[in-house]
Amino acid sequence: MTRKHKNPDTTIHRNDSFAAVDDYDTRMYILPYLIDEDSRNEIITEHAANPMYSGTKPGEPAPMYSNALVRLIDKLRTTPQKNKLTIVETKRWEEYTLGLLPGNRGGKVRLTDESYPTRGEAEHAIFLKRLKVLLSQYGIEM
Repeated sequence: MTRKHKNPDTTIHRNDSFAAVDDYDTRMYILPYLIDEDSRNEIITEHAANPMYSGTKPGEPAPMYSNALVRLIDKLRTTPQKNKLTIVETKRWEEYTLGLLPGNRGGKVRLTDESYPTRGEAEHAIFLKRLKVLLSQYGIEM
């Protein structure tokens, strides 16, 4: 008979210190840009214009996101893997479907009903969904 090992319910196992620091960083360095609707819309517009962070062109400097957008993207990428949105190319170069990650190695990605004609549109859709979840955690409606 095999027993499943369960971690004790301690502050270390729950990773409370990381959660506290993450919450502090979010409140200090990200939410100030998102609370103001005009500022939030500027960030959304910036991401919509370049959702995949286009590459450099010869003789030109690399395009850069604003500090606010860089911080926000970094925050949105740190969600747990289980049920995290991802992009699945369902028709080569024609259709990009949103999927949900299984959260375990070897598991199957579950496809949603949402499909987009370009990868950029799919990237921006995920960005907006993750942003909405983040804002709702802090009582902000989008």
